[in-house]
Amino acid sequence: MKKKLLKMDYINKNRFLLFLISLFATIAYPLLVNEPRKLELFSTIFYSCIIISGMYAFQNERRFLILSSSFFIIAVILEWLQFIITGPFLNSIQPLTTSIVLVLLLVLTLKNIMHAKVVDHNVIFGVVSGYVLIGFVGGLLALAIAWSFPDAFSVEEIIDGPQAMYFSFITMTTLGYGDITPAIQETRSLAILLSIVGPMYVAIIVALMVGKFAARQDS
Repeated sequence: MKKKLLKMDYINKNRFLLFLISLFATIAYPLLVNEPRKLELFSTIFYSCIIISGMYAFQNERRFLILSSSFFIIAVILEWLQFIITGPFLNSIQPLTTSIVLVLLLVLTLKNIMHAKVVDHNVIFGVVSGYVLIGFVGGLLALAIAWSFPDAFSVEEIIDGPQAMYFSFITMTTLGYGDITPAIQETRSLAILLSIVGPMYVAIIVALMVGKFAARQDS
């Protein structure tokens, strides 16, 4: 019984690590899976894990979670419906719903970082998670736009989930290889937004962390 309580206490103290692991697992799974149907299955599983681990990470924010729980539930249901029943409507609405949930998780992440008095491992995990969440939101929005406008990107076919994430992260980091480029106003606006938000997040968070560390040293 004592060992079980210790394990639960360890999990509670490292709940942001679980959230971060689920985010990176969702990025990494295409390296191990090539078959399209399996890619869809693993995508559905890992996005569900992100939503569930995100809810667990912010379990102390009960009032906020109660208000937003409907979005979380709808997002998980749509993830699985989109895997079972493919169609233009679900392909467009599912990324939008999931992106709303990830924005909510991003807001909670930033709130926890801002209110943290000590820069501990959970704050660091939160900082990294926040940056990755921005990339995920950008990728989901890119995917939703691609399904609504087939000519949204300069590629022959509609981009899939991994390609959308790839576009989002290389744009957010201002790397931009040029193999997937925005071709309509909606995707160009998204690219501009990502290229602004990505570096701005890093600059603000670094300044915030340095300020918190300096304040702790002074005290």
